[in-house]
Order: sequence, then structure tokens, then C-alpha cells
Amino acid sequence: MASATARLFAAADRSNRIGIVLVHGLLLTVILFGAWQSALHAQAWASEDRLISIGVLTITSKEEANARWNSTADYLSGRVEGTRFEIRPLYLQEVARAVRQDELHFVHLQPLQFVQLRSDFGLEALATRVVDAPGGPSNRFGSVIVRAAEREEINDLGDLRGSIVAGVAPNALGAWVLGAEEIERAGLSIANDILPLYVGLPMTNVLSAVASGRADAGIVRADVLSREIEAGRYDRDMFKVLNRVSEPGYQHALSTRLVPQWPFAATTRAESTLRDQVRSALLSMPTDSPPILAANLTGWSEPADYGDLGELADRWLTPPVSMVDWLRAYWWVIPVGLSALLSLLLWQQWHARRILARNEREHRATLTAMHDAVLTLDGEGFIQFLNPSAERLLPDDVPPNDATGQRLTDVFALMLRDGINDFSLAGMIEQLASRSWVEYSVILAHGYPRRVVSLTAARMDDNLGRAEVQRMVISMMDITELDETSRQLAYRATHDELTGLLTRRHFLEQVESRWQPLDSRQGGEGGTLLWVDLDHFRLINEGGSHRMGDELVRRLASYLRVMLPPNTPVGRLGGDEFGIYLATPAGDGWPEQILQAIREFRLDGNDQSLRASASIGVRELAAGGVYNAATVFEEAESACVTAQNLGGNRLVVFEESSAERSLRQSDFAELNRLKQAVEQDHFVLHAQEIHAIGSAETDAVRLEVLLRLAGEDGDLRSPAPLIELAERFNYMPQIDRWVVRRTLQGLHEHRIAGAEPPARLTINLSGQSMKDGELVGFVRDELRRYDINPTWICFEITETAAVANFDQAAELVASLRELGCLVALDDFGGGLISFDFLRRLIPDIVKIDGKLVRDLEHDRVAAVIVESIHDVARVMGARTVGEWVETPTTLAKLERIGVDFAQGYLLHRPEPLVERLASERRALVG
Repeated sequence: MASATARLFAAADRSNRIGIVLVHGLLLTVILFGAWQSALHAQAWASEDRLISIGVLTITSKEEANARWNSTADYLSGRVEGTRFEIRPLYLQEVARAVRQDELHFVHLQPLQFVQLRSDFGLEALATRVVDAPGGPSNRFGSVIVRAAEREEINDLGDLRGSIVAGVAPNALGAWVLGAEEIERAGLSIANDILPLYVGLPMTNVLSAVASGRADAGIVRADVLSREIEAGRYDRDMFKVLNRVSEPGYQHALSTRLVPQWPFAATTRAESTLRDQVRSALLSMPTDSPPILAANLTGWSEPADYGDLGELADRWLTPPVSMVDWLRAYWWVIPVGLSALLSLLLWQQWHARRILARNEREHRATLTAMHDAVLTLDGEGFIQFLNPSAERLLPDDVPPNDATGQRLTDVFALMLRDGINDFSLAGMIEQLASRSWVEYSVILAHGYPRRVVSLTAARMDDNLGRAEVQRMVISMMDITELDETSRQLAYRATHDELTGLLTRRHFLEQVESRWQPLDSRQGGEGGTLLWVDLDHFRLINEGGSHRMGDELVRRLASYLRVMLPPNTPVGRLGGDEFGIYLATPAGDGWPEQILQAIREFRLDGNDQSLRASASIGVRELAAGGVYNAATVFEEAESACVTAQNLGGNRLVVFEESSAERSLRQSDFAELNRLKQAVEQDHFVLHAQEIHAIGSAETDAVRLEVLLRLAGEDGDLRSPAPLIELAERFNYMPQIDRWVVRRTLQGLHEHRIAGAEPPARLTINLSGQSMKDGELVGFVRDELRRYDINPTWICFEITETAAVANFDQAAELVASLRELGCLVALDDFGGGLISFDFLRRLIPDIVKIDGKLVRDLEHDRVAAVIVESIHDVARVMGARTVGEWVETPTTLAKLERIGVDFAQGYLLHRPEPLVERLASERRALVG
């Protein structure tokens, strides 16, 4: 709630600031842009006169264009009274821009561009230029597609697939577009089937590219090829024309259709009278006049039909429009758009303020109705707002109105939950400078009884880590009852309801933690364990009543707690059984004192006086010793039973024989050796291959990880004796974790980034690890640490361990599979597990017990069992592995049954894991 309130107020502040900045910025932009446009138009109006502009498209240089066309401008100036014509040489993009901006009266341009601009800007063709040709003057032209004569493999346009074709530019009508049209008509795609090579002007660059071999073919205007050959620059047999066609009256070699020559066109700026005067002047221009000779023309004709060029223009002539052009053409869109945007932002700000005000009203109403106490503070901790629930937490002498404006800690007496330190308001504000929220468990110290409160503070601004805190929201939830209930539940979980003593389980845990600290090689504390059993308690229950028996147990428990030293663990182990752990040796007399105290105990009531006696078993524990928990408690209970058999009302000390003491000392030494082997990496990992047999398929080498122990002489030996000791002292989980970590580390060191693993590995888990609630988390962390794909790893659990810990095994299997790992059930068929258990565990792999596999050769029953296991596993979708394969006959029987994998000395003897992984990595690298 504190975080939600903080976000609400922060949103309001941000909305106000952003809205004001945007409004000011947009207003300034509109003013400046309007002033700029006014200046441009004023300049244009001031310069308006009878100067007539002719835009001329140039494909060479602007100087050459001026020299070629200035005579035409002079000629027109003399023919049209009161005007002065000027030539403006323009490149392709400049022509389109000048027409769009209405800067020209007339324009002479290439046909494709004329068709495009005529459609968009209303150009009108007044005349078409006429050029000299072998068959006579012509106002049309075409193109040729040529290849070098020696390229005989190219005979028609279809042979150009995958070839390099040269042209001037993608929008050059005669030197690309006409030829490209024919190539596409032949069934080829310009984009996908040929490689264009644009060589630029002059057009003779295309012929040069074909002749030099840089291009397989080229596209040029037909008259350019004829002119180059006639000038002697190329032999007549230098080039071969592809797709040769003929047109009546056109004498040049030709590959394409003919299109009209360049038009002389009027823009919308030229009025009708001016157009007619210019058209008449052009059409009547003498063929031997200086303008005709300078322009290298034969004359001007009536405008040709350009109608069938529209499709080509749309296909090939799509020049990009620059931002400057767009702004000049559509400048009015900017102020209109900005005005609309400004209006929208103003409306959004107004609407947001309305919504914010409404939400704030609703939020304050919600806070007022909340059961939790909510306050808002300024940056120095002064209270600005309290809801009714917060007002109820105020001290009796502080009215709600007086609380506003005071510091939080001046109004509320707050102490941290530890009961020692006061709550620090300055410390909370300092933490909020770098965090969005903080939480405390505090005690509200004023009033009685004191209340436990969960206090959460959150920032109400968004300047995290950059500025001091300006506003905060505090929520306080009274958790007194919840805290008391939690403590009562925790107490009931660890204490007997009748006597208040420790429960059996909690007593055993406390005692065991004192004399069996597994992380210490020095053993635990010395002490004395007493097993106390009341004599003839059954007769008390039967002869009197269960109520009297309960009262006897309750009163005796209180009596023992009073007489024993402080902090002595005392637990109720059964109906009439007690456990006592003394931190002193038995020789100090405490066992005798306890026995005597029980003898002297009296329970008076209902005119009866009930005496009690007890049998006590004593088990002394030497300081520094390491003991097996189950064994020690059995020995204390055994001594108690002996005391009962001797008539009760006595104590018996368990006597450890010299052989047992020697064995325990030996176990202690071996346990230290085991811990050293783990801590100093004396264990060595080996691997045995699991072979795919029959029709089974596998995507990688599969290895089972095995454990070996390196002796002081360097020889490797079986770790079985130490493993047995580890199981007795509950040390197997540590060994399993060591194996998991070293296995994943080895796989990480020999993996190839982005490739499959060098091998898929199978790791064995002990039965004790099934009870380790943190194992799955450990595996998850190690997989992430070494960046291992979980599907590369399979964990094995034995059938025996699964039977003994089925619930834990099922939970472990599900958790490991959720991580993505595979799970195998080992030694299946060698224990008591049924197919129903197999169905419920749902393993990925079933490893058939080696004893069954070994007996396949001579035991038909074993063969039937193995076949049944395989059939059930196959139905479940699990794969099967036959273990202990040592003879070819056994392997053949497994293949006949259909078992997927086999493992044993016949197929592979174990070898060091690291060496095998390195070998597999080298095989992957190749």
C-alpha cells in the first residue's frame, strides 16, 4: 500500500512538469517556424518579374548545358515580346524539386520524368525534340543489349541469369530501363536473377565495362553504339546484339521498343498565352538556326504520345523526397500539426489532472477506510496526513490535530523488535535515499500492552539515488495477535502440551547438536544422557485414573525442571518416559540426585498420597568423541530396560566394552579421514560408459560417474568402507554434493560453447540425500554456476533408497525433472519395490539390477523378470539399462529382449572422468 500511494503522488508531479515544458517548447517552435515561412514568401513576392525560367535536365555538366541551350533562351526572348528567358541546368532530383516548388515556367527533361511530373503537377508537352539518324530525322529512340563477341554462351536474354549487366543508372531510360524491361519480359527478375552494375555517365562507360569483361552484358542507347562504332572506337564485330528487333524507319541496331525523344514542357506557372507563343517559336525554329546547331538537334516536332510510358515511370522513376523539399511544399502542415498536438497535450493535461484529482480523492477515501494505519511525511519526517487507523495508535494525550506537523518519532514511541535499540527516523530516511521502500518490525512502546507493528516506508517521489527524499508514505500494521499466535504455534511444535517439556523430536535434535557437530573434527561436548522411565505407571493409570496419571507426569516434570541446573534439556520421550541431558559427567552425582528426588516425590490428593519411583539408564559421553545418534539413544534406553529388569527404582550405567570403545575410536579416526578426503579432494571421479545396444539411438556418449579414493601411496581403491561409515554418521549428503560440484566443473571445463556436450553424465545420489531439502536448490545453483544444460545430467537413486524414503524420493524425482534433469532408478528388480511404485516414481531410465542381468545365461526366471521390467518401462516411456554385463552371451540376451543400453566390464572398464571428457572434446573438435 505504501508503494502504491508513493507512485500515485509521483505521477502527479511528473505530469505537471512534463506538460508545462512541452507547451512552452511547442509555442516557441510555432512562432519561429511562422516567421521563417513569412520571410521566404516575402522574398519570393518581392522578386516576382517577367523573367522566364527554363529548367533543362543535364546528364553531363551544368556548364555544358548552359553552352548548349543558352542560344535557345536567346531565341525565345527575341520571339516573345516583353520577356527574358534564362536557362537553369538541373540534375534529375533538382528538376523534380524545382517543379514541385513552382520555380520554373518551362522544363526540358527525359520522357519518364515528364510522365511522372505531368501526373503529379500538370506539365504539358509543347514539343518533342528531333535528332539526326541514319534513316532520317527522328523523334524516337531505343536501346540495345550487347555482350562481348567471345561470350558465345550468351545467345539470348534467358542466358543472362546470374550474369552481371551494366547500365548507367537505375533510372536511365535509354541506358537501363528499356533494356531491363525486355529482360523481365524474357522471364528474368532484375532483383533476383541478374547482378546490376551501374557505371554512370557517359554511356560509353557501359560499352567499356562489357569490352573489358567487368560486365557480361550492357544496356545503352542504340545511337550511342552506332556512333562509337562509326568513330572507330570499337570494331563492328566487337559486340553482339541480343534480342535484335527492327522498327520501320529506324536504322540503328535495336533490342527494345522505341520511345519518344525528350519533350519541351510547360508548367502550371506559364499562362496559356505564353505557352502558345513558346510552342509556335519552337515548331517554327529553322533547322540551320544557331539554337538548333548548338543543341545538336535537327529540330522540334509536335509533341509525341507519351501515354504508354506511365507504367515505366511508376516502375523505375521513384526519386526520394528530401525533408527540405517536403517542408517547402507542405510547410502549412507543420503549424497545423503542432497546433493540433498542442491542443491534444493541453487536453490530456487537463484530463490527467481531473483523473488525478479523482483518484486522489478515491485513494484518500480508501486510506481512510483501511484497517492499517497510514501516514504521509515530508522529507524531514514531519506528519502531513493520518488516516483513522493511525489516529487510533496515537498516545492518549495526543489529539489527531496536534499530531499533524510533528515528527513521527515525537508522536509515536517506536523501538526496534530486538527491544534494545530505538527506531531511527534519520536512519530510515537515509535508507530511502537509495531504496524505494524499507520495512521494519517495531514495537509501539506507548500504552499497555505494548503492540508489535510491521512498519513499511516508501518514497513518494521518483528521484531514487539522485536527490534527498521529499515525501514518504508510512503504513503500520498491528501484528501483535499474529506474532503471539506464531510464537504459540512454534512453542507447541517443540514442547509437550501436558508437561511443557521438549517433545521427543526436539529433545533429540537439541542433544544431538551438542555432541555431534559434524563440521568439527574435534567432536562435541561431553555430557551424560539419562533415560528415565517411571516404574509401574500402567498400574497407576489402571488402578486410579488417567487423570491421576497425567497429573503425576505433569507435576513430576515441573519438579525436575526446578531441581535441575538452568538450561538443562529435558524432554518427554513417551507417556511415562523422560530424557535428560546433563552437560557434566555422571560421576558428579547428578544421576543419583535425580533418582533420589523421584523417590522422595509425593502426589497428594483425594485423601491419597502417591509415591513414585523410576528406572534410569545412564549413557556417558566423553568430550571430543563422535557418536552415532541412534546408537547412543538405544544404549541409554537399553540401560534403562536393564534397570527395570533388576526390579526398578535404580539406575544402571551403560558400560562400553573395550572392543566397542576401540571400534568407536576407530570410527572417529575414519570419519576424520573421510572429511579430509572431501575437503582435500582425495576422492577421484571415474567414469564407465553406458553403451547403446540393438536399435537404441543416442545423441551423445553416456557415462556413469563413479567414486574412487586415492590412498597415501597414490593407488586408487574402493571408497566402500568410508561410504558405509558416512552413511552411519549421516555424512553422505556432503559427499553427494562434492561429486555433483566436481562433475559439473569437469563438464564445464571440457565443453565447447554452442555445441553438444562431450558426454551426458549420470550421477548417483544416496538415500540420505533424499531427505536433504536443500539438495535441489544446490543442484540448480551449480548448474547455473557452471552454465550446464540440465538435460545433459541424469541422477540415479537406488531402488532400496526409494522404498525406504518413498515420499521424499517421489518429491526429489519431481523436483529434479522440473529442473530439466533426467532421473534413473538404479538396481531395479533387486529389492522389494513393485511395478506400482515404479509407475508412481515415473523415472526416465530404469537400470535393471546387475544380479538379474548376470543370471540371464542360466536362469529362465531371471530372463522373464528382465523382460517384464523392460516392457513396463517401455510403456511408461522410460529407457532401460542392463548392468553387470560381463559376457557376450549376456549382451546378446539383452539385445534380444530389446533393452536399450548395457553397462559392464565387457564393454568398458572405468577410467578417469577428466581424461574421458578431454578425449570426447578432441573428437568433437575433430
